[in-house]
Amino acid sequence: MGYLLSNSILIINTEIMGNTTITLSKGYFTSEITKSFLKDLQMACKTMEVDLFVKLFISYDLYHNEEYREVLNLIKHIVSSWYKPELGTKLIEVSKFESKCIFCNIGKKVNGYKWTYKHSLETIPLNRVVYASQIAFFFDYQDNQLIEFGVCNGYLDKEEMNLLNS
Repeated sequence: MGYLLSNSILIINTEIMGNTTITLSKGYFTSEITKSFLKDLQMACKTMEVDLFVKLFISYDLYHNEEYREVLNLIKHIVSSWYKPELGTKLIEVSKFESKCIFCNIGKKVNGYKWTYKHSLETIPLNRVVYASQIAFFFDYQDNQLIEFGVCNGYLDKEEMNLLNS
């Protein structure tokens, strides 16, 4: 039997605020590149490994722009906080959910990812605790081309969305 502790970012965290949005000029991403970017982002989210997010930004020429790198640094901050190799961290599951922004872009649809994990080398009984973390992304498109991408700092989690929709 385990316990679920949540390490979610559900309200504004001013400590990690900064530029949370990448605005692209129309045509920067074609519709094909947009599809490829979204597929690669989803692959990075399946593992929640920082290196895959960095490679994503490099692959799509988003890494060298200082404003875009602020968004990457925010992603890295959120995604790296859970993994502790010295504690034998094991990823259990990553699930995707739809949500709504409740702060900057109130009501805007966002895609959230929740991952659960354990620290298997932690002392008993802490090695049986299941932890959870979350991140949410928003997107804006024009003619099937990505023109805006960012991290949402204020959103409802999956359980809150279910409660709201019931």
